[in-house]
Amino acid sequence: IVLASVLIACAFGCGTPPIEPLTSRVVNGVDAKPHSWPWQISLQYERNGEWRHTCGGSLIAANWVMTAAHCINTKLSYRVFVGKHNLVEEELGSQAILPEKIVVHEKWNSIFVALGNDIALIKLSESVTLSNHVQLACMP
Repeated sequence: IVLASVLIACAFGCGTPPIEPLTSRVVNGVDAKPHSWPWQISLQYERNGEWRHTCGGSLIAANWVMTAAHCINTKLSYRVFVGKHNLVEEELGSQAILPEKIVVHEKWNSIFVALGNDIALIKLSESVTLSNHVQLACMP
């Protein structure tokens, strides 16, 4: 499985989207070119039978997502949506996956945000299928 993940990641190349972004970053509420940030995920929580977007994150492995700790509330149920550009439309190749576990940095303190450590990892219950719309971010 590890070898397969490495081969797939090499085939797609981490951090290199097949769809060239309009700019090197998304700022000022300008819409990104569809699927030009294929490692971007939508973290969603369930309320009253509906899924609602709460935060973004980055796909760092086929079954791991990195997000901010302030996005996580242990009282909520989450899912991770990959391969999406428009959250209100059905999109071919998008995948919704439930977390297997969520790990918030042990030193994260929501009262003392300035202390840092605002990071969390989400292990997915299954690996995503990589494609032109779903790719891995590069980690230093």
